[in-house]
Amino acid sequence: MFCVNVAFAQKQTLIKPASVYKQDGITFASPNQSGWTLSKSDKLETVFEKRDKDAVSSASVKTIKTKTFETDKERLNSFEALKKEDLSSLNRDSLHFNYVRFKGSMCLQYDGIFKLDGTAAPKLEYFHIRGYLCPHPKSTDSAIQIETSNYSNTRDFTEDFISISDEFFEKAAFSKAAVKTKRPRVKVKRRA
Repeated sequence: MFCVNVAFAQKQTLIKPASVYKQDGITFASPNQSGWTLSKSDKLETVFEKRDKDAVSSASVKTIKTKTFETDKERLNSFEALKKEDLSSLNRDSLHFNYVRFKGSMCLQYDGIFKLDGTAAPKLEYFHIRGYLCPHPKSTDSAIQIETSNYSNTRDFTEDFISISDEFFEKAAFSKAAVKTKRPRVKVKRRA
């Protein structure tokens, strides 16, 4: 997620803006601007990227294995600890966590700004991240991460980054939970 150079070495496919994609548990659309590529797409993760001389941006959806939780509070606390660990190697400038209702589920919403040391993204000074970590609608021991990130020389979130993030999040839709119910057996009387 944080090593831009490795990601660029992978084959990337130019995509049509606002194309619809599906992963187990979620439907989402690629960013609605030209120049985005599909850098990874498999059963558990889809990553879109865009780069120019001033910035490198990413939008992704990923399924993460977790444990089963008894309560929303326990789940959200665990999600927050998971993201803190995920981001712990970065030089934090600012990092925020909020517990919010998103698309009908209690989710961890997060955003952060990190100062780069020059090795992760040469010539770019800051890494920005915004995202949601939500329970998987079809699995009690998984989560879905919906995330946008940006490497640039601007410390603050730009209007463009916020707009792309908000649109990416807005277009996401969780699948309906698979509810398993037992049907009662009904005895049928036969007439003689």
